[in-house]
Amino acid sequence: MLRAGFIGAGGRSQSAHYPAVARLPDVEMTAVCELDETRLAQVIDRYDFPHVYNDHRAMLAEVELDVVYCVMHEKWLLQPALDSLRAGKHIFIEKPPGKNSAETRQLLDAAVERDVYAMVGYQRRYTTVVREAMRRIRARGPVSHAVTTFNKKMLLDRPEYTTTLWNDVTHVVDLLRYMVGSEPVEVTRYRDKFDSVDWNHYTALVRFASGSTGVVFGNRASGGRVLSAELHGVGIGCYMKLPEEIDIREDDRQTVLQGWEINGDDPEDTPRYEGALAMHEHFVESVRNRTIPVSDLRDVIHTIRLVDWIETGQCPD
Repeated sequence: MLRAGFIGAGGRSQSAHYPAVARLPDVEMTAVCELDETRLAQVIDRYDFPHVYNDHRAMLAEVELDVVYCVMHEKWLLQPALDSLRAGKHIFIEKPPGKNSAETRQLLDAAVERDVYAMVGYQRRYTTVVREAMRRIRARGPVSHAVTTFNKKMLLDRPEYTTTLWNDVTHVVDLLRYMVGSEPVEVTRYRDKFDSVDWNHYTALVRFASGSTGVVFGNRASGGRVLSAELHGVGIGCYMKLPEEIDIREDDRQTVLQGWEINGDDPEDTPRYEGALAMHEHFVESVRNRTIPVSDLRDVIHTIRLVDWIETGQCPD
């Protein structure tokens, strides 16, 4: 039985992470730490934690834990995550992993030093339609091209704490790199402010070492939320509406599958096929088997390098 502690009980934690972990067999939700009394009461009532804290350092010192879920705004993440790693705990954190790449590197260094894992919640890697696209493309040969799109309406009237690329569009930067399976060697990017005081429109063309190309669209000056991706090989292309559908064009034949059809999931079980549940299952399995998680910081640091490249227009190296 893995003993899990939680630091943070905000909206994302309660809507996605707590419910997913609660579904995992052989994981005990052992302890929780939250400063907001209302949020703390909500998760105590729902999950019946035996150990409750408002100081994460006390929780780490007093409760025997195997894993710690540190899910909070990037402004507050660094110290609780570092303290958990230095206490020898495997951690799960949301994206972005810190408020800048320097903090990401601190977290990675701490994880490596203590020989523990620091998995990042890039859940699009675990979405069923993405995995099906990758399986089908690689069965035909190498990836030739990929496209990721994440649009919203965000006409900002005040600066972001970080940037919308760092804290949200990063999802599809990571997805692009993950699907292609190679590292960038050239980046051409544009960023703009449309009816906004801060950057809210990103476009990037990426050449990868494998010879593949990729395009990221992150338009926060659009009319609403759209999350989609494409993955192509020779003679095959997969067009995805994430998480609900994949349209496969192979040798002039079309196959359309709903996300839940691929693995025979319940159509009402959105966390299963959208990736949140699979992501947490993978984290726990990795801890048990002592295998590095797919989206551990040891890999994610390369996504952060690409995010920085798109943000600044300069190769970080």
